[in-house]
Amino acid sequence: MLARYRLTNNFFQDALKISKEEGKKLLVIGDPCSGTYFQFITNYFLDYGHGDVTIDLFGCGKCTRMDINDMEAWSKFEDNSFVIMETGTLSFSKDIRKVLAQIRRISGGDFLSAGGTHGYLWENFLHKTYDKNLKYLTHPFDFREDSFHKSKTLAGKEVLELEFMKL
Repeated sequence: MLARYRLTNNFFQDALKISKEEGKKLLVIGDPCSGTYFQFITNYFLDYGHGDVTIDLFGCGKCTRMDINDMEAWSKFEDNSFVIMETGTLSFSKDIRKVLAQIRRISGGDFLSAGGTHGYLWENFLHKTYDKNLKYLTHPFDFREDSFHKSKTLAGKEVLELEFMKL
C-alpha cells in the first residue's frame, strides 16, 4: 500500500512540474480528500493535491463534480490543454476506451495514472468490498515510458492493452 501512495505522490509532483514546463493547466481525476480504500491513511498522509481542475463524481467542495462516463462533460475541455494525473478513478469507466480517448485528446498525451486497482487482492477480494460500481482493474501508466494502458475487466476478466496515443 505504501508503494502506491509514493507512486501517486510522485506522479502528482511530476504532473505539476510538467504542467508548468508545458504551460498547461493540471487536471486531477479523483478527489485527493477521499475515495481511497484505506481512508484513514489519506486522512493522515495526503498523497496528492488538487489540480487547477479536479474532477470526481462525489468530490469535495474544491472538486468539479463530474462522472467520467459523461462524454458531454468531457467535450467542454479543449484539446491538448491539460496535463492529466489520475488516481484509479478509471476503474469506474463504463467504457475505458472512450474515457481514455478523451484523456488523450485533452492531455495531448501528457498523462500519468497511479492505477491502484490492480493485483491479486483487488481482483479477487478488495473490489467486492470497496464499490460495486468498479468495472476495471487498472495498472499505473506513465506517458514518458508506457505506450499501452493496461487494464482488466472485472466481468469476464478480459485483459486490455490499449495503445494510448492511438485512441
